Amino acid sequence: MKRLTYFFILCLIVLNIGYSFCQLPTTPNGKFVDANGIKIYYEEYGQGEPLLLLHGFGGTTDDWRPFIQEYSKNYRVIAWDMRGHGRSTNSDTTISFKHEVAARDLLSMMDKLQIGKAKAIGHSSGGIVILYAASMFPDRFDAIIPVSAQLYFGRQVRDFIEKTGKPRVPNPEFDRRHGKEKGTLLARQFYNFRNIYGDPSLTPDQIANIKARTLVVHGDNDFVPVSQAWDIFQGIPKAHLWVSPNTGHGPHYGQGNDSDFIRRTLEFLKGDKW
Repeated sequence: MKRLTYFFILCLIVLNIGYSFCQLPTTPNGKFVDANGIKIYYEEYGQGEPLLLLHGFGGTTDDWRPFIQEYSKNYRVIAWDMRGHGRSTNSDTTISFKHEVAARDLLSMMDKLQIGKAKAIGHSSGGIVILYAASMFPDRFDAIIPVSAQLYFGRQVRDFIEKTGKPRVPNPEFDRRHGKEKGTLLARQFYNFRNIYGDPSLTPDQIANIKARTLVVHGDNDFVPVSQAWDIFQGIPKAHLWVSPNTGHGPHYGQGNDSDFIRRTLEFLKGDKW
């Protein structure tokens, strides 16, 4: 009985340590690259033209798991953990996360991986990052697909974050994905978006610089107003707009939505029917 008690206590200690310090493990396709002063984790699949996949804030490379297999049949797929997310580091531990800085991370990673030009899909914050990068260096992107992106945080988004984004302690899901320290910081950074002005802040003349063929994707029930998608579509010279019916901030997720998203985005990336 005593030995069983000791074993039970040991299990509790191990579980507690694991919970406190865990983050997602690397995979056989995972690698690290030093870029823009941080260590970026990315996974690579397939061959051909580079296709970059960027998750939303609070997400990781794993968010693209349902899509990688199909995309990698046609492209060299590179999915990253954005700075401070998952297995990537972040030297800036302030609560003000900057999408423009993350865009420079992306461009630096492309340089390190010797990617001159790429196609890219980004969800939410990942879409904002792509808009920044493609507006700063238009010749680096052939086609981009910003999903549920926005040019700035409007009142509706700030109110949504105020109501739903207050950090929880503990936050098991964030801790599991990012580790306790990074997970706690990310939760605080997200809640602080309600107070940040100036990032994102993409003006019409900035996005007019984008040369890439662009497919703007947005859910009609997104807490980010569809008017933001319309403004992005109107501002980029070679843009198309797809408003996905009966979907929210993740229009590419859910039964049927994922396969439809894959089909439409592959057609667009290949230049078919668009």
